[in-house]
This record gives sequence, structure tokens and C-alpha cells, in this order.
Amino acid sequence: MKKILILASTATLLFATSCKKNETVVTTDGNDTLSVVKTTETTTLANDEAKAKVDKAQADLDAAIKNGDKKAEAAARQALADANMAWQKTKTAVNDAAQDVKEGVDKTVDKAKVATENAKQEMKETAQDTKEVMNKAAMDTKEATKKAAEDTKEAYNKTLDKLKAK
Repeated sequence: MKKILILASTATLLFATSCKKNETVVTTDGNDTLSVVKTTETTTLANDEAKAKVDKAQADLDAAIKNGDKKAEAAARQALADANMAWQKTKTAVNDAAQDVKEGVDKTVDKAKVATENAKQEMKETAQDTKEVMNKAAMDTKEATKKAAEDTKEAYNKTLDKLKAK
């Protein structure tokens, strides 16, 4: 009975640590499109639970050795090996998931930096264009004011000459 329970728990551990799910998330914001492939490891056992299973299997092995039951000892050794393998897979899955998240965040940050730099460059170009337009308008206004002053002076002089001629 104990052997069957150990084998069943081992099979459950192996099944639980082998599930993997991929998702693709596409975000569109105006001109930019951001695609993130999210890989999640679906496990029913957390790292601590897997470690607890290893500790329990080790305790069962110690008990079997103490009792001198060779069949139980062999089953306990196998269960311990399976629990260790499941624990290693759990640690690897957690590390892989963390790495995938880090890579996704890094890619997103890089795209955000590029978008920010592009926006800065566009703002600088717009500011330069605005400055040029304002300078041209100021020059046009200055020239128009100068011309108006000259026209007014000329009209004044003509009027003054007409008055002197009378």
C-alpha cells in the first residue's frame, strides 16, 4: 500500500511539473505595436512544496533503512530520486519563467527607450521648425513695420511739400 502511494505521488509530481503554457500579447498604441510572448510554467507545486516532498521522501528512506525492509528501501530510494528530479524541474521552471519575464521586460524597456528618443527628436524638430517660422514672422513684421514707417514718412514729406508749395 505504501509503495503504491509513493509511486502515485511520484507520478503526480512528474505530471504537475511538466505543464507549460505560451501566450502572445499584442498591444497597439498609435503608430507602435508591441508584441510580447509570455511563457508561464503551470505547476501545482511551489518550490517549497517540492522541497518538502524531497524531505519527506528522505525521511521515508531513513525509516525503511532503519526497519531493514529492502523492498521499502528500494521504493523509498526511487521516490527520493523522483522527488529530487521534480524539485530540480520546479527550480528550473521558476528560473526559466523569471528569465522569460526579465527578457520581456528588457525588450519592452528597449522599445520604450527607442520610442522616447524618437519622440524627443520629433519634439526638437518641431521646436526648430517653430523657431524658424517665428523668426521669419518677426523678420516679416520688422520689414513691414519699416516699410510702413518709410511710407508714412514719405507721405508726410509729400504733404509738407504740398503745404509749402501753396
